[in-house]
Order: sequence, then C-alpha cells, then structure tokens
Amino acid sequence: MNQFESARNIAHVLLAKYSKEELNTDILQTEINNVFKMNGFDKVDRDDLIIQLEADLNIYSGKATQLVEKDVKPWLSDVKSSVKWELWDRYKLHLRAKDGSFPVDSVDDLTDKILDKCVNPKTKGSWDRRGMVVGNVQSGKTANYTGLINKATDAGYKLIIVIAGIHNSLRSQTQLRVDEGYIGRKSSDFIMRQKNVKVGVGNYACDTEIYSYTSSDNKGDFNRSIASRINVPIGGKSPTVLVIKKNKSILENLILWLNQFASDVNGERKLMDVPMLVIDDEADNASVNSGTQYDVRTINRLIRTLLNLFNQNTFIGYTATPYANLYIPSSWSEDLETYVKDVKLNVGEDLFPRDFIVNIPPPSNYVGAAQVFGFENENTGESAEGLDIIRFAEDQEPWIPKKINKHNAEDLPDDVPETLKEAIKAFILTNAMRRLRGHGNKHSSMLVHVALRVLWIDRVAWLVNEILRGYKNQIKSGQGNILYDLEEIFYDDFTPTTKEVKNNISYNDPKIRTHTWDEVKKELIAAVTKIEVRAVHGLKRTGSLEYHRIEEIDYDAHKEVGLSVIAVGGNKLARGITLEGLSVSYYLRTTRMYDSLMQMGRWFGYRPGYADLCRLYTTSQLINWYRHVTMATEEMRNDFDEMAANNMVPKDYQLKVRTHPGMLMVTSLTKMREHEKIQVGFSGKLIQTFGFNKSEITANYNDFKYLISRLPEPELKTNSKGAVNFLLWKDMNSNLVIDFISTYRNSYHRFDIIKSYIEKQNQHDLLDQWSIAISLNTSPKKSIKLNWANGQIDVGLSDRNLGQTADEIFVPANKRAILFKEHKVVDLNTTKKSLSEKDIREYRKRYGKPLLVIVPMNPDPEKYEGISNEEPIIGFGLMFPIFESEKKFEYAARPLNPEFEEEPQQSDDKADDE
Repeated sequence: MNQFESARNIAHVLLAKYSKEELNTDILQTEINNVFKMNGFDKVDRDDLIIQLEADLNIYSGKATQLVEKDVKPWLSDVKSSVKWELWDRYKLHLRAKDGSFPVDSVDDLTDKILDKCVNPKTKGSWDRRGMVVGNVQSGKTANYTGLINKATDAGYKLIIVIAGIHNSLRSQTQLRVDEGYIGRKSSDFIMRQKNVKVGVGNYACDTEIYSYTSSDNKGDFNRSIASRINVPIGGKSPTVLVIKKNKSILENLILWLNQFASDVNGERKLMDVPMLVIDDEADNASVNSGTQYDVRTINRLIRTLLNLFNQNTFIGYTATPYANLYIPSSWSEDLETYVKDVKLNVGEDLFPRDFIVNIPPPSNYVGAAQVFGFENENTGESAEGLDIIRFAEDQEPWIPKKINKHNAEDLPDDVPETLKEAIKAFILTNAMRRLRGHGNKHSSMLVHVALRVLWIDRVAWLVNEILRGYKNQIKSGQGNILYDLEEIFYDDFTPTTKEVKNNISYNDPKIRTHTWDEVKKELIAAVTKIEVRAVHGLKRTGSLEYHRIEEIDYDAHKEVGLSVIAVGGNKLARGITLEGLSVSYYLRTTRMYDSLMQMGRWFGYRPGYADLCRLYTTSQLINWYRHVTMATEEMRNDFDEMAANNMVPKDYQLKVRTHPGMLMVTSLTKMREHEKIQVGFSGKLIQTFGFNKSEITANYNDFKYLISRLPEPELKTNSKGAVNFLLWKDMNSNLVIDFISTYRNSYHRFDIIKSYIEKQNQHDLLDQWSIAISLNTSPKKSIKLNWANGQIDVGLSDRNLGQTADEIFVPANKRAILFKEHKVVDLNTTKKSLSEKDIREYRKRYGKPLLVIVPMNPDPEKYEGISNEEPIIGFGLMFPIFESEKKFEYAARPLNPEFEEEPQQSDDKADDE
C-alpha cells in the first residue's frame, strides 16, 4: 500500500469516532494534522488527501427496507449486550485496515437487521427460517454475508454453509473471501499441507477457532474423506464452515456425510440441535425448481433435502435478481421423498423466502444499471441520465454470427470485428490513464464475451492475443498506425467523455480528471506491456486448442503489482468470477430473461477513480432490453419500498411481481412453469415505445393513417402563441385503440397482452372510452397531410434527437421517453402549471379515462440511414388511469421475443472438464 492510501486509511480510522452529524471542516483538519504527525507520509500531498477524504465522506448508503412475516419476532437487541462479538470485531478491524473508506457502519447496521430476522440460535426445539437479501449486481454482497456469518457465529450458529455458484472458479474465489474475512487462515494450506498461514482477520487476536471442511484449492470442494480426516465434530465447541458449489455430486456427498450424524426422529432423519446457517449466493441461479411440485429439479431438491436434515436451520438466499425466487410456489408436498445414492430422505419445503426479504440499497458511488443506462419512472417522476460510456458494436457479422449452432459451429473466424479492435485500443488507453491517476499497481480487466462454445472462445482469445501482440510491437517501436489511432480515440472519445461524466456523476470523485495526450503517450509502453490475454472456460485438456493461456485469473497472486488482463470467455465470465478493475466490456451474447441480463452485467460495480474510463461495447438490441429491464427493476424497487412502509409481507410482494406489467418476461419460463397462468394489471401505468425497427416504419405509418381515417373531426389544441400543437379526440371507442396497437409492430412490448387486457376491462364497462391525441410540431422542418373522416390538415413532425443502428432507431438511453408532461394532460381541463408526476396521476385518476398519445417524428435522411424521408417514425404512449375496479388479465407464460433464446448457443463450458 502506498503512502497516500496508508494516510487515507489512518485518517478514516481517526474519523470513525465521529458521527456523520458531528463531522465538519475543523474536525477533518485536526485529524489530518494528526496523520501528518506520524512518520512515513512525506510524499503525501495534503490538499489531495483532503479532497479524497471529502469525497469518501460524501459517499452514503440509503436505508435498507424489509418485508417481514408477522410471526418473525425481533430478538437481537435483547441479547446484544450479553454476546461477545469477537469475530465481528476483528472483521471490522480487517475491513478498516484494508480500506479505510469502506462503509463499515453501514454493513454493521445491515447485518444486524438481517441477523435479527434469523432465528436466535439459542432457541430450543425445532425451527426453520427462510429469507432473502436483495442487493445489486457486483455491489458487495459477499462482504455483507461475510459480516453476517461472523455475527451469526458470535451469536451461536455452529455450522455455516455457503453455496457459491455453479463453477469451480467462483467457489474458489468465494472461499478465498471467507478465508480472509471469517476463518483467518489459508484453507488450502491448512487442509492440503497442514500449515497454519494467517490471512485477513487471522492477524487479530480471537479466542474462537473456525474450521473449514473445504479449501480455496481448485479441487478444494467438499470431499468426504478429507472431512473425516479433519475430524472436527459438527455442532461441537468449534464452529465449522463449508464453501461448496451447486453441484449434484457435491451436495449428495455432503448430505450422506452429514446423515451419519443424524438420528431417526418421528420417521425422519434429523441432525439435532446444531444451529445451521445456509447462505445461497446467486440464489436465483440453479437453486430455483424449474420442474413441478412433484418432479423437482436436482439442485433444488438436494438443497431442500440438506435443510430438512437439520431440526434447526436458517436459509438466506442472496441475489441481485430475485424474480425467479419470487415465482417459487408457497405450496409443496410434505410427503415428497428422494433417494440420495441409496439413502431415502425427505425433501422438505421449497425455498420461497416466506419469512423475510431485505432490500439493500447500494452506496452512492455504485455504478449500476440505472447509472449506466439511465431511467425515467413516469409514475414517480424520478429519473437519471445514463453515463456516456456505451459504444455500439453492430459489426459482428460475418466474423461472429449472432447465432452459433450445429450448422456453423465449425466455421471459426479468421479475424474479429473492428469494434473489438477499437475496444482493445480503449483498454490500452484506460490502463495508461489509470497509471496517471495512481492506479499503476491496481488490477485492470477487460471482458470479451461473444460465444459460449469453447472452440470459439479459444479462437477469439488467440485472435485477440495476436492483435494485442501487434499493438505492443507498434507502441514499443513507434511504428505503424496504432499511435495515430490511439490519439484519435483519446481526443474524439475519452476527453469529452471524462468531462461529461465529471459533470453528471452522482458523487464526487477527485481522481476523475482530464489528461493531455503527451501525458498519456508517456505511459503507453508501460501500460500495454503489462496486459495479457486469458481464455476462460472449463476445458482443461488443451491438446485440441490453439490458445493455451487458460489458467485461473488469480488476482491475489498479483496484489502487489496489479494484474492487467483481457478475459475472453463464456458462462464463467458472464455469470461467475468477479473481474477486478473491470473497465472495458465487449459483449454480444443475447438472452431474453431479466435475471440473466442483469447478472451478465459484470460491468456494474464500484469504479473509484475511473468510471469515466469505462466502456461497454454491445448491440442496440441488448441496450434497449437493458433499458427495459432497468425501468421495470426500478419500478419494482419502488413497489418494494412502498410495501415495506405499509408493513406488508413477502407473499404480498410475490403477487406484486407476478402482476407487474414490466415483468412479462422476467426469467426462464421453466422457472415460471410454462403452463402457469400469470395475471397482469395496468392500472396507473404508462407504456411508451422507445425502439423502432427501420423495416417496420412504413407499416406502422400506414396503420397510423388508417386509425386517423376512422376518426371524426378533432378538437384543435393551441399553445400560448395560438399555434396548433395537438389534435385531440375525446370519448373514442376503445376498438379504435385496440385495432391500432394490435397491428403496430414493435419488439419490446407485449401489445397482444395489452390488447387482451383492454378487452377484458371492456367486458366490465371499463376503459371503453378513450382520449386520442396527436402531438404536432409548431415549427417543423417537415410536415405531412393527415386525413380524417371528413377533413384534413397539414401537421408538423416532431424533431427528436434519436439514436440509430443499421437496423433500428431508438430513444437515447438517458431519456427513454416519447411523452413529455404536456402530452400526459392534453385531454384534462387543468390550468395548473408545473405539475408533478404525482399530480398528473391524481388528475388522470379523477378523469378516469385512458389516453393514447401518438408522436409522428421526422424521418430526417441526414440523421437516419436506410429509411424513406417521406414516412414519419410513429411512436406513442398509453396512459391508464388508476381505477379501483380493475380486472386483472390472465395469460399463459410464453416467450416474448423469439430472437432471444434462453441458451442461444450450445455451451461446451464444463465447470469440471466433464
């Protein structure tokens, strides 16, 4: 650790004794003076340290919200003073020593909240508790549950089991974190070599010794013979821990080993009075039953069997994408049995978090989906602009087909798209600029995820390495075009982006600053020399492969100097290992499930000092889906907070998720049960189009003209200058709207379900009368003629700043809105100015009628390629009023978009080289 970071950490330790309310400039100055009274900080700039500390202290976490079943009673405050919190205390010391700016107090509060929902381990008799903790992708869930298991052990839990993903690499990575933050020694040295090598919390005195049955070694997952050799009794004086992966044979072996300590109790095998805490990391992945109540899938069945083997257990699923977990049915068969090898055991209750759900908000310096893609919640008025770090990669053909299947699986590419070459150049620049910001010894990673098949991963890794080798040679020799290319990208992309991010980021980061090309150029050789390329897949036999650099990405082995790596991989990268210091992502794979999309967003997380240098290269199709998911997720978080404020329970939220119109394709259909009926409602909702396929513009324009031809003469609405800015029809029959949305072509909304929903309301004399409005531009660059039943008018087309790709035109990520506030009240008799979104919702509720607003937009040939300049782009919004007598519409779960597949490419990615 350099002098600056050491001074920063010490300052945080000194400032920790003050509450946030107490802190002021005088206190900050006093404690910084105390830092500089110590030796070893002669190279630290005082002003830089002050700026950094002010930025650190500006970082805050919101308040966690929770849904708790009524019979879950608090207990922690009653026993807190009598518990010796030695494991938690040393974990706190470790966190502060590792990073003085880490929000330890926030973790303390959150873990108290979660532990209080678990059963008090001192409680006698049988008990079973099911909960879930919802965080954000890459937001520090591991640090949270490591804190929780320290506190749980202090309180009296005797056995801790962490189930960590489906890949060896993720399990091993998690074990390292548990070694450092909980056990206090290197598990691999202790188990494999009988050496006691202290790490992390092991450097602090503690009377409690923790034993692990698993190790961080790549083959360190649970093994019955090793467990027997360790010979530490389950439930004895010393707490025990296992970190295992979600694997059939591992879970079966663990269950059979534990079963030898169990007894027959009322016809069931039970391991009595051993308080067990099970943490299911990435609880939505593999743990959720995708079968039926009686035909239970393997991993789900085995986790349930494991829990049922204990008469005292608490199960907590940690996830950032809880959608699949909330589709778990509450019902289950009490008679369901299973054979584990040849031993018959009871399966037990399903994994629905019936007792509690805790929603953890991220700190203000977290860069997540809302920060990357932007969102605008029409219901609350809350909005955020996305950071300007997205770059479109639409040139994958012919090198990397959108679908790799049996017909083209052998047609390996001989080159990569130009955008991937640009992304590699961006990564070189990022590394050079991070060196200028003092990050020369920090980890830096680039993700390349274009295929699942090992042969494709192997070939792309080989090609990327050859390209990088060429760039290295050019930079070192000063020959070739690379220096010119890098300079152009620096001026055209990085310099303006840094300024934009600096102005728009939601927190203060003093390290984000602009650089000169001369500064950057001097760092290029050192930056590019350090970069290496790794192929990340499960195949260990390399005889058939071209690229043999497949060893695990071991950041710990490079912690003193930092590892710079371009990781090319499939599932293990998309949903597995954490890439430290991830800055550039090149991502082409498609999936249509919300949870998979969000989990694959490895670019979310904390980017101290380099958020402006991050780049995401991907397709417009994926970007539009991420926007849709972001919006739906933000709305659901608001729903959660609102329900928490009203003291509602997990079952209530389950119903809310199942009926949320934004969740029409939330997860794998097998997890939802393909035959299952889903109910949706749109009361109080606004639906807007935001993506327009160029090939469908003509057809949508013709449908728009047909709608207008069926309407009577409109009311002409004028602006303050007397110019006509809206055509308005009131009290129109709903069939007109139904026919329009039925034929409108769009890839992002289920207009078939919206149509059926309106028809269902009509059966009950609801939503049968509509307002229809057309938005006009009073100072247009282009006009068209509209004809209704008995008249016509020239109307000006809206000029919007839309983005485009070869196939699509779309509303920018940081806007994502067709309708403005004036559109939403066009049919209301209100003169009130500065209406809030809440006001608009209230007015619409009183008016009681739905609204269709159509926005014809200028197809400017100078802006948009590949479309006719005669036919406007037709976008629209549907506003449904809040109405109490809504009739939910029920439909059978089925795919939304056939272009998105659950597994678009067959995977050869084997976790254990099977």
